Amino acid sequence: MASYEPSDKPSLKDIRKFALATEELYPRSYPERGNPGTVLEGLASRYTAWIIPESFKEDFFGKLPPEIRRRISEFVGSCWYLTILGETRRLIDYGRQNKEPQEDELDLTKDIWMSRIICRDHSYVAQLSNTPLKAAEGADVFQVQLPRNIHRVIISQDHIGVRGIQFLNRDATPTEDQSPWYEIFNVQNPHPKLGVYRHCLLMQRIALVNWQYSGSESLTWTSPFAPALHELVQTPFNRVRSVRLHYTKLGPQVQGLLVCCTIHGIVGFHDFSGTNKMFNKFIEEMHQRVGRDDSLPHVYWIYFPLNDQEQIQGAWLRGWTTAPGYRYIGALTLQTSLGRHVTFGAQAPDHYLANRRYHPMLWDVDGPVSGIYHDGMDPGSSYVTVCGVTCHSPRNGQTPILVPIRDLSEFPGGNRNKLFEHWFMTKATLRGLVKVQVCRDRMRSHHPCLGMLMFYDDGHVESSGQIRWDYGLGEDICSPIIVVKGVNDGREYIKDIRSAKDKVESTVHPGDQQVLPAEGILAWWFCEVEDRLAIYDD
Repeated sequence: MASYEPSDKPSLKDIRKFALATEELYPRSYPERGNPGTVLEGLASRYTAWIIPESFKEDFFGKLPPEIRRRISEFVGSCWYLTILGETRRLIDYGRQNKEPQEDELDLTKDIWMSRIICRDHSYVAQLSNTPLKAAEGADVFQVQLPRNIHRVIISQDHIGVRGIQFLNRDATPTEDQSPWYEIFNVQNPHPKLGVYRHCLLMQRIALVNWQYSGSESLTWTSPFAPALHELVQTPFNRVRSVRLHYTKLGPQVQGLLVCCTIHGIVGFHDFSGTNKMFNKFIEEMHQRVGRDDSLPHVYWIYFPLNDQEQIQGAWLRGWTTAPGYRYIGALTLQTSLGRHVTFGAQAPDHYLANRRYHPMLWDVDGPVSGIYHDGMDPGSSYVTVCGVTCHSPRNGQTPILVPIRDLSEFPGGNRNKLFEHWFMTKATLRGLVKVQVCRDRMRSHHPCLGMLMFYDDGHVESSGQIRWDYGLGEDICSPIIVVKGVNDGREYIKDIRSAKDKVESTVHPGDQQVLPAEGILAWWFCEVEDRLAIYDD
């Protein structure tokens, strides 16, 4: 009787197992870029040797330094042939060879062994066990060093699965591994167990066993350095537990808050500290978030500078409850120790205040706001649905502001209650104004002025209108300031902002330009198609 070797061709069962292992667990905020490591693996695979050019053969390409090879692979870009014949084939082979079953529960009072495997240029946890794991081709196996008393368990994860697990005692400091999300469990049970709830080649969902009933808390953050649950002011645990959170700590490096919003609510927050990598990432994520939802209307960018020694003493959410425990957030209002205030959201008609739809975010025993947390980075929603603050301890008898300012500023040229719901407005003082820097939208043919950064003789900074840091700011324009109005397609806009000291011959009609006074409050009203300015008394 003839004998046959097992087929090297993956079966349909193998392919389905691989598909389940790499299935996205949630929608990503933005598309994944090319993975140089995956390209390199494809170029080196024996399955691709017959289709790649001579210049990529091992006897030439393989002799180059690793950093040069990786750089070259970045220019090669994503290639399905290289991915399937390299990484995909390796993972399928690993699944066929590894027959060791995954335990459903692991006792964290005993020894733990872990295996890891590379997928899409990242290392993932493949298997966990209370007994030594067998070595498998393509996987790294090692024993995990557990502390005597586990105070926290931090599970780093992404849309594919679990990237890492940290078991920490009370004094240990967590580390970041570039994962987008960190689920943090505060361990209360003296005999904790880790449950495996989804596994297929890779760990996809793990958590403490019965953590809901053992007093253990679980929150998912964008960083392992996150506030504890008891530090989150006035937010029910069942709300924050169901979303992915981001924390903005208002430290000395933060120059201001940049908020992306629409007429329906807030899309995202950013603690602005310069046009750095984190800023560029925020802008990209906001564009991707808005772009994937065609129902989102025009977006606005409101920047609120935070000055030295300036503290946020009042914070309110404007919205309404649509279901038990669920609150729709229409806007966030802040007030500072300098008397400045801002509303991140469309202006509200009078009846919002009459119906008490402003919800204070502080208790009367809280100190100044130390940070803001929200779900503005959660890929599962298009708007912020959870927002709250953390606070310092009360200082020098300071008390929080619990009642919001009732802003009754008249809309320039229209009925307040009918027009406010689609307009945004910022306010800044004109007293002591020294110079401004203007932000223009050069993507539009008429180059309208979107807003300006305002600098004062006492050193503090305010903003008016919209500040698009990705568009840049113009040169300093010294006081006194002239504002030139224009009309485009029947809509008013701010055509130019310049210094009255400049000797510029103007063809503008005198009625279309205005010199800003030395005192008063400048209100910049803006909507999708129009901008208007108004001056109010101090």
